[in-house]
Amino acid sequence: NFGMVLITDPGPDPDDMKTMLIAGILHRQKEIKMHAIVANGGHQAERRAKLALCLMDLIGVRDVPVGIGSEGKPYVAQAHEYALPGYERTNVARLLPGHTLLLDVLRRAPRERALTFVCISSLRDLADLIAAEPELFVPREP
Repeated sequence: NFGMVLITDPGPDPDDMKTMLIAGILHRQKEIKMHAIVANGGHQAERRAKLALCLMDLIGVRDVPVGIGSEGKPYVAQAHEYALPGYERTNVARLLPGHTLLLDVLRRAPRERALTFVCISSLRDLADLIAAEPELFVPREP
């Protein structure tokens, strides 16, 4: 299966929620293997990670860990951005530190299988990880 990590900033734009929804369903159908989701940005990374976790819960995907990524630039959220059924009840204790989660996923990934990072938000979390642990990243053969 195609192995992926999704780095996203759900909330302000529907593209992130749609991407997570599609990826989550493909994961549930075993078409892809989602190893993690890290949510970042807007100076509300925890709220965005909670939103990602809530969406995964709503579609029955409970085996993909969700991490809190970098804070990013301040952004004033609109009320509707977090208006998802179950959001208020989503347990933030299930969220992990994003950097630790990404590091753990990379260390557990089999060397012979490619792991693809899909970044539809700030590249800060991935850039910090590459800078801290460059030996975990190898270029793909053409």
